[in-house]
Amino acid sequence: MDRPHAVDSSGSTLGAKGFEAEAIIASCESVAAGDFDRGKPVGAVVAAVKVLRTLHASERPLNASEVARAAGLHRGTAYNILRTLQAEGFVAYDEATRTYSVSLHILEIAHGVLRHSGLMDLARPLMHAVSDTYGVSVYLSKVVGPCSQLLLDWVGTALRTDLYLTVGRQFPGPRGASGVTMAAFGNTGEAELERLFAQVAWYQKPSFPEFLARMQEARKAGFAVDRASIQGITQVSVPVLSPSWELLLVITAAAHSHDIDSDAVGPLSRAMQSAAARLSESLRLLHLG
Repeated sequence: MDRPHAVDSSGSTLGAKGFEAEAIIASCESVAAGDFDRGKPVGAVVAAVKVLRTLHASERPLNASEVARAAGLHRGTAYNILRTLQAEGFVAYDEATRTYSVSLHILEIAHGVLRHSGLMDLARPLMHAVSDTYGVSVYLSKVVGPCSQLLLDWVGTALRTDLYLTVGRQFPGPRGASGVTMAAFGNTGEAELERLFAQVAWYQKPSFPEFLARMQEARKAGFAVDRASIQGITQVSVPVLSPSWELLLVITAAAHSHDIDSDAVGPLSRAMQSAAARLSESLRLLHLG
């Protein structure tokens, strides 16, 4: 992997399309997964979510027949849903190729999700404080599954993150400092953890017993350090826990390894733990969905 280069944090907008799709689809995911505790599922809504998720997952625009096959719907049903979503601005249609894709207009909803979440008001100042003091890039991720995270935001100028990280992208599997943190403070069993660990790549991948040892160290110290997942990059991650000790968010700082030596890890990790504690205290003000 190429070594990251310096860039301003405004580069995160390069991942806007990925974020907008992920944000609206993730907000509907519980419906598609069968989480109907509050009422009866509406079939048309479930089908529409399947269509959106199909378009989002595809690397290219799809025609109606392709959407129908991938979503498990009748072609006529898929076509009607696509035309409705197009009329509402959620789907774009290319007349020349007769294909559909997720529309950029969905950014309006994604922006609203971020604005009302409270993250911009509460998390960003804390992230900037760490970034400015220690000269690192700082990332905030939401835990969305077993050792899986969704990148919500990042600040800083230390790394060109768009080379390997995109706001709104989901990163599955235990990898790097954030992966160690999720393993240490999450509730994934060892057998499942080993299965997930086998599926991810590191620059210098430890053995699974070595990974477990790092996990135990992180649990005791309250933070994780990684110098092996990305060449030339050092990461430090801390958990953001609920009052009941549920892992909700992960804060990660990263910089070139020559900028985070052993002496710098201690002060940096303490500053990050302080920021995480502030976020934990403010969870009632956040809407994480």
